[in-house]
Order: sequence, then C-alpha cells, then structure tokens
Amino acid sequence: MSTSNNLSSFKQLEPCYILRPIGYYLIFLWVFGMSLNGSILYIFIRYKKLRQSSTNIFIGSLILTDFIGACFEIPMPAIALIKCRWIFGYVGCVFEAVIAYFSGCSNMYILCLLSMDRYFVVTRSFTATTITIKQTYTSILCAYIFALFWTLMPIIGWSSYDFEGTGASCSIKWEERSFNVLSYNMTILIFVYLIPVHEHRRSTNINFSASFIRRQLAIEHRVTYTVIFIIGGFLLAWTPYAISVFIRVFIDEHLLSPLSGTIPAIFAKTSVVWNPFIYIIRNGNFRRFLPVFAYHRIQKKRKSSNPTHFSVYPYSAVHLPLPASSNVPGN
Repeated sequence: MSTSNNLSSFKQLEPCYILRPIGYYLIFLWVFGMSLNGSILYIFIRYKKLRQSSTNIFIGSLILTDFIGACFEIPMPAIALIKCRWIFGYVGCVFEAVIAYFSGCSNMYILCLLSMDRYFVVTRSFTATTITIKQTYTSILCAYIFALFWTLMPIIGWSSYDFEGTGASCSIKWEERSFNVLSYNMTILIFVYLIPVHEHRRSTNINFSASFIRRQLAIEHRVTYTVIFIIGGFLLAWTPYAISVFIRVFIDEHLLSPLSGTIPAIFAKTSVVWNPFIYIIRNGNFRRFLPVFAYHRIQKKRKSSNPTHFSVYPYSAVHLPLPASSNVPGN
C-alpha cells in the first residue's frame, strides 16, 4: 500500500478558524446521526411486524448501515478538524476510509435493490411475481459482499487509501495517474455510481396515472415516493463529491483547492441522517414511537381511546396493529 505523501497530509493546510466550525458541525452530525438511526433501528428490532415486508427490510438495512457510518465514520474527521491536524496515523486513515467507503457502496447498492423492489411491487402487484423475505435478505447480503469487495481492493493492492483535501479525512487515492489507480477509479465510478444511478430510475419511471393503480395502490403510491425521496437525498449528498472526484481524476488533479476537496466529502457524510429523517417525515405513525415525539403521543392518547396502529410497507400495503405498550414486544 502506497504511503507516499502521507507525511504532508499531517500538516495544517487551512487556518483553524475555517476547519474547526466544520469539525463542530460533524460532531453535531455524529450525535444526531447516532441518535436518529439508533432509535429507528431499535424500533425495527423491537417490533417483528416491521420485518415482514421486503421494503421495510431494505429500509432497515439502510438504517443499519447509516448507524454504523455515524458511529465509526464521522468521529475521526471531526476530531481532526477540531485539532486542525490528523492525529490517528495512517492505520486510522485506512480505517476511516474503509468504513466510509463500505457504508457508501452498501447504501448505493441497497437503494438500487429498493428501487427494483418498488418497481415490482407497483407494476406487478396483481401477478405472481413477488420478492420473498428470503430473497430480500439474500440480495442485501450480496450488496454487502459487493461493497466489501470494492472496499478491500485498495487494501490488497488495486489502488490504495490516502488522505484527501485538507488531510482531515481519507478516501480512495484519486489524484495519482498510474494505471493501477486510474483503472480502479474508472471501474468504481461505473459500477458503484453510474450503473446504480441508472437503475434508480426504475422507481421514478413508474406510471401512477393508470386507473387501476390509482384505485388499488394508493398507499404504494406514497411508499414509492418515500423511496424516491430517500434515493434523492442520498444522491444529493454524494453527487457533489462524485463531481469533485470526476474533476480530480479526469480533468486536473490540482484544479480544486484542499478545502474544495474536503467540503464535498464532509457534505457526503450528511447522508447518514437523510434516510431516517425522510422516513420519519413521510411516516406519521412512526413518529409516535420515537422518544422526541413522546409528549405528543401522550397528549393524543388522552384525547382518543382508539388502538395505536403502525403503518408498514408490505407487498400489499396494510395497517398492522402493534402490541399494546403493556405487552412484551414480539408477542
């Protein structure tokens, strides 16, 4: 693994008054991302009914990946920005890059699977073609394996990980012009970004104007748009970074300043909060089970004696009752 130019990455490339606010922003993102993803992940684990539909399982896997990313991907760059230098050594650089890269690749592939899932659910709801729970878990496992494959390649010699931008974070080595590095960079841009983005178009090309869809799949309509928003949020977070990478790889590696290379990478880390945030906003019933909305839930219970229901996303969208608060979860 190449370690050339690593020492220069430990030098302060920008004034601290610029780096530290970015670091504090990452601290906020770290706490918010862990809390939000952790709360939703806890609810997914607590209520088995939520794991009985393919769409929910895909969303749950996104939440899990975002939780891992929030816990392990963000702290080191945040501390480095506040300290105005990298203090974790080259091994720490590789660790941070592996977590960030694996999280991004996994989510890209799982979002691709989620798009395909919504396409089949909406367009083939009245046929025998469905995605079983076993197939769902198998496809998620394949997504993780593909992500792990691309993540391990730089460790075993196809390209390498290195510091980027101001030296406060690490990623794939983008600037080097050797065949080893260029071949890897071009391959992942195609297989990790362009092809999945093309597949994401499935969920945006569904014709909801058909009368039978309007009548029979009103809830699927809303669920599919939720998926579109989740995909859009992810692409919004990662596309500026993809553009900066494209400039460094194919145009001029010195065109962007160190800070211009860091800001898109930091902005991409906001993807760890997009999925849970959009999921909560789009699913009103879900908010009742998050601690931050506990007060509103209590007030609503005082006004109504109706049993609480939880909207889930099964093959044919229905409302499934959750266990009463006095019951043991899962019973």
